[in-house]
Amino acid sequence: MAAYASLLSLGHVLDQILQHPPRQRDVLDKAQIHSLLESITFLQDFLEDISLIRGDEIRALEEKIVSSAYAAEDIIESRVVDQILEDSEAGSESTSTLFRQELQKVVEEIGFMKKDVMQIKDTEGIKIVPQPRQDATAGSFIRGASNSKNTMVGFDEDLIQIMETLTGDESNLQILSVVGMGGIGKTTLAKNVFDNPLIVQHFDVQAWVTISQQYSVHEILLGLLKDIGVLAGEGKEITQSSYGELGLFLYRSLFGRRYFIVMDDIWSTEVWDDIKRFFPDNNNGSRVVVTTRLSNVADNFQSCAPHRLHFLDEVNSWTLFCDKVFEPDSCTPELEEVGKTIVRNCRGLPLAIVAIGGLLAKVSGKVEDWESVANDTFTAVNMGDNGNCSEILSLSYKYLPVCLKPCFLYMAIFPEDCEISISRLVKIWVAEGILKPIRSRSLEEIAEDNLKDLIDRNLIQVHDYGSSNKIKTCTIHDLLRDLCLREAEKEKFLRVVMMSNLNGSPTSIYNERRLIIHQSFKEDRYQQIFDAMNVALCTRSLICCELKSTSTKLPLNFRRLRVLNMDDIYSYEEILRLVNSRYIAFKAPLFQDLLNPLKSLSLLWNLQTVIIAGISSETPMNLPAEIWEMPQLRHLKKEEGDFYLPHPPSTKSGKSRRDFFVLKNLQTLYKIRNFRCTDEVIRRIPNIKKLGINYRHFARGYGWHYHEVNKLVQLCNLESLFLECDKDVLRNICYPHSLKKLTLSYCGVSWEDLTSVGSLPHLEVLKLKNNAVHGAQWNPVEGEFLRLKSLQIESTDLEEWIADSSHFPCLENLALRHVKNLKEIPYGIGEIPTLRTMSLEGCKDSANSSAREIQEEQRNLGNDDIQVHIHGWKQLKQTFDGKRLFSIYKI
Repeated sequence: MAAYASLLSLGHVLDQILQHPPRQRDVLDKAQIHSLLESITFLQDFLEDISLIRGDEIRALEEKIVSSAYAAEDIIESRVVDQILEDSEAGSESTSTLFRQELQKVVEEIGFMKKDVMQIKDTEGIKIVPQPRQDATAGSFIRGASNSKNTMVGFDEDLIQIMETLTGDESNLQILSVVGMGGIGKTTLAKNVFDNPLIVQHFDVQAWVTISQQYSVHEILLGLLKDIGVLAGEGKEITQSSYGELGLFLYRSLFGRRYFIVMDDIWSTEVWDDIKRFFPDNNNGSRVVVTTRLSNVADNFQSCAPHRLHFLDEVNSWTLFCDKVFEPDSCTPELEEVGKTIVRNCRGLPLAIVAIGGLLAKVSGKVEDWESVANDTFTAVNMGDNGNCSEILSLSYKYLPVCLKPCFLYMAIFPEDCEISISRLVKIWVAEGILKPIRSRSLEEIAEDNLKDLIDRNLIQVHDYGSSNKIKTCTIHDLLRDLCLREAEKEKFLRVVMMSNLNGSPTSIYNERRLIIHQSFKEDRYQQIFDAMNVALCTRSLICCELKSTSTKLPLNFRRLRVLNMDDIYSYEEILRLVNSRYIAFKAPLFQDLLNPLKSLSLLWNLQTVIIAGISSETPMNLPAEIWEMPQLRHLKKEEGDFYLPHPPSTKSGKSRRDFFVLKNLQTLYKIRNFRCTDEVIRRIPNIKKLGINYRHFARGYGWHYHEVNKLVQLCNLESLFLECDKDVLRNICYPHSLKKLTLSYCGVSWEDLTSVGSLPHLEVLKLKNNAVHGAQWNPVEGEFLRLKSLQIESTDLEEWIADSSHFPCLENLALRHVKNLKEIPYGIGEIPTLRTMSLEGCKDSANSSAREIQEEQRNLGNDDIQVHIHGWKQLKQTFDGKRLFSIYKI
């Protein structure tokens, strides 16, 4: 896999230089590029064909491929960096000659490997057998995992027993532990209990939090508060509170209410000891469920006997397998026989069955392919550790198409139990150069296809969907993450850096291409690690998931870094030294004038993604005019606050046409203050998909006509628009028909003005925030919002809403936040056949009651799908004052 990934990476470097060479001077001639690309394609095809074959010759060849590909990258990128930074020696004749000689040597080495390939193919006893692929004829009975039902198999009795305990007559607070080995289904069972309509109806409030081995009490409390709705809307300010203050918020939010909490995957009794004082015993039947792999932890909770999960029997194992692999009643007798052999080899462990099922759902329906997997599972069971079936799980990696293996191993960069942002993951995959290009498909689309494939194979789990029903976040099971870590470090694909694995010797990370820091260290340890990284001359990626240091300097030798994800940077001038960067994500400083050096951002010739988080400011961050000369740019995003984007120079200024760039790759601009949508801008960003704009503070004398807002309609590929503006601006906007998602904020228009929005043919998500619309009554017009799936209304003076199922025929999710005057939700909304959730926060009691009545009415009609979530934490009675509570619980 490392060999294949190295070829992909080198291919991306060459493609970028071929399409958009650094402006300073040519790095290498086109003949060298095409020669290298031809060799790369040949070797990639070979590695795809022999991905299931292991042997000394193949391993030796792969090592040579990795070495040569990385050497070519190092030579080329070093030359680019030297020239951009105007190294005094870079332009000398001797240096140029040496560069050409070194590169030609590597080009020849890679070319010679074709002979090695032919020799391996001709070697006696080695037969090239292509890896199992999706058979075009298999679609009639083999199913992808994404199409299978999210069912729980074999635990029906466990579900009933746990629900009886949770809803029993015991009035005191009870803690129920569910214990079993990793992968046996504890989380799946707890999730089915958590989402059961009877449980949802029985408890006043529910919350779920996942605990990692390296846990943080602060993060646990934040997770619980978020899940019960305290952090939504006006509660965001409490996120900066101490853990003691958060505990107080949690105690107050739960006091007097019958609550149900799930704490998933606890590894020690200390976790419970740290937070148990924040759970009041209301003597009303509140419950806490704890899942754990450790019996000694489960036995610590003495209010209920631990509920122990056992392996699935053969019948239930086969049922689960069929659910993941076959369409109903489509299993042939031949496949059933070999399939049952495979299932027996999984020994009743659900995770192993699901993983192998995901594998077989993707291969052909040929018996010989299944028999090969059966033989491998038999060998794995007899070789591996029956305690966790790691060898069985490793088969899922072995049988992955080689183009998916780098994407799967990349999941090791995330900490245990991490909720992974799909948007960020896709951008990093693209920047890393580990995606195989496909003509007519963008790299982001290829990344999303790969992600779906990994989900179909049950190697990644969907955690949450966004408002447009696209996957928003995902997770990976601990055992599969352990598999990623083992394989990634074995193949030297990446290295997770900890003080313990530096072994006192910085040279242990000398040749690592990707360095990951997962855990927080003490302040003085960060600089030790970074000093050690100064010897890591080959590093291309530095990802710090939990770095919280204010004085750490980047290693001086990270000149060729491509990917930087880091919370805190000591100096922003350091970023501008990273001229080879493709992806940069960091936090903005408190005082944004410290970012003035961004005027040299265009030196980063290969930059694709810039994500700036941190403190919002009324003063927008100034971007340099050179941003219009960065054709590689794909995503430019400020998560809080705004950018100011200067207008591009006119093409009528007399300069040569080649001096002007069309940013064909640019897909995201978010958020831009007073965006001028002129013909020149439209011409420069033809493929923009996501745009965020703030028009609230026009400079004196410059109105909507100056900013040519009406020309937004010409952005014919725009799918998502965030618009924060004054009323007069909104009235002069014609929206692109391509829009799928629209967010309006502070617009102050009337409900009648939404006619232009309702007529958008592809609109699926509409968010109306911060008094975006005003008026006491909304009477939508029939025939509008025909494809709308998600509607959010926030902070408006709406009192009466007249609507029925004909007005929003495809609506799935409805959210009302701080719509304090609304009397009730229209009862006709409950008749929408697609409706799944209604969420209310800070609304009138009558509106909350109408939501419950709609839910009850639909249940009486046999529709149990509608879920109602009501949050109103500010209305909770504050029985204790803060000082007394702090005193009692010693927070």
